[in-house]
Amino acid sequence: MLVLINSRAPRITNIMNIQKALAEFITFSVQRDDAISVIVSTPAYDQAPLYTLKTDVLADVIERCLSGEIDLDDLELWANVIESREDVDCAEHEGVIYALSNSEQMGELDHQKLKKIRVLLKD
Repeated sequence: MLVLINSRAPRITNIMNIQKALAEFITFSVQRDDAISVIVSTPAYDQAPLYTLKTDVLADVIERCLSGEIDLDDLELWANVIESREDVDCAEHEGVIYALSNSEQMGELDHQKLKKIRVLLKD
């Protein structure tokens, strides 16, 4: 019985690591760069959502971008990663994530568009 528990321990640790990595990446935390390496090395397909994008987190990221703390290119990359990960539930903000990650279809991302998105998030 102990062998079974020990064999499952690395998998449980990996799940916790990816959950923390997703949270660190999505909130643009100080440990974001470390989180990226975990995210890149962990497949996102066939997984239940491990992180749900909440309105307050999305609004905070947009505010930080408007204040110049987060670069527009980094915001677009961030949205692309979120959109591509099956282990991130962004259904509540699917339209916003799509708009942020698809500048070819939605037009160049700029601060005016972010201000409009900010207003929509407050409604």
